[in-house]
Amino acid sequence: MQSITKDKPLIFESANGITYAKYRDDPSVPRWVVGGNTRGYIPGTNIQNPEEWNQYERVKPNFDLIVKNKKLFNAYTKFLQEQQKYELWEKLHD
Repeated sequence: MQSITKDKPLIFESANGITYAKYRDDPSVPRWVVGGNTRGYIPGTNIQNPEEWNQYERVKPNFDLIVKNKKLFNAYTKFLQEQQKYELWEKLHD
């Protein structure tokens, strides 16, 4: 199998624990995930998945539906932000 990156220099980037690659000389091709903690962040947000989500296979919300519905996306993001505040508050008061 021939590599699609043959003779094309790549740039590797890391963000939020995920490693991406992109072509150095072709900005028309968007970057793609090549490694890292891809399960670590909720798609479309910069909020980490709750650790207990990794224990179960099917308890994750339908992110495609959430991202497509702006009202649902905003409500879900607000819920997650509030959840993070309460978790921090509990840690500080233990």
